[in-house]
Amino acid sequence: MLLDIPNLSVDEIKLDVQNLQAHVSLDARVANLVKITAGVDAGIDKVNLEIKGVKATVLLVVRLDNVREIIDKTLITLDKNPQLVDRLLQSVDNTVDTVGGVANTALQPGGVISQTVNTLGQTVTRTVDTAGNLLERTVDQTGRVLSSRTVGKALDLPVVRETSNTAGQVVRQVRDQGGSILELTLDRASGQVVNSRVLNGAGGASATTAPAR
Repeated sequence: MLLDIPNLSVDEIKLDVQNLQAHVSLDARVANLVKITAGVDAGIDKVNLEIKGVKATVLLVVRLDNVREIIDKTLITLDKNPQLVDRLLQSVDNTVDTVGGVANTALQPGGVISQTVNTLGQTVTRTVDTAGNLLERTVDQTGRVLSSRTVGKALDLPVVRETSNTAGQVVRQVRDQGGSILELTLDRASGQVVNSRVLNGAGGASATTAPAR
């Protein structure tokens, strides 16, 4: 990279100094060896600097020869070794699976079903525990828990649909106060929530979860 400024001109430079005062005192002695005492007292009321008519020609040159050579070598290597592309795609698939797994486990009982940020910048998280309680926790920006409370029961929300799955468990879909559709999987014997997921958020988003372990 090269930055060249071949032409630079200034029409006017004006320096205005008002009430410049300087007092110098000197006391020199020879007796008793040499002793010199000096003092300076200076003061300026106002300084004004003006620069007008600055003109410059700037040339920026960026040489990309090395970058082009690196790209050429990379493409040649991939052409001669196509298995590298397969490995790269496999790594991407594994990453997507890992991210999906994290999102899924977050919606198991005790996991997050909704998360918002209030006007104070605090994170408000809602979860469903195994008893079907809706828990709301507020934390600050450092992660410190400010409050934790029960705001209702998911089992008391209006039921949209209720069926049974192949394991004989009750699958109940309910609508929360924000309009989101939650699907709760209940153990028929104990009535506990063994799995929960957000089918359709109020904003149109949807997410699923794997069964709880």
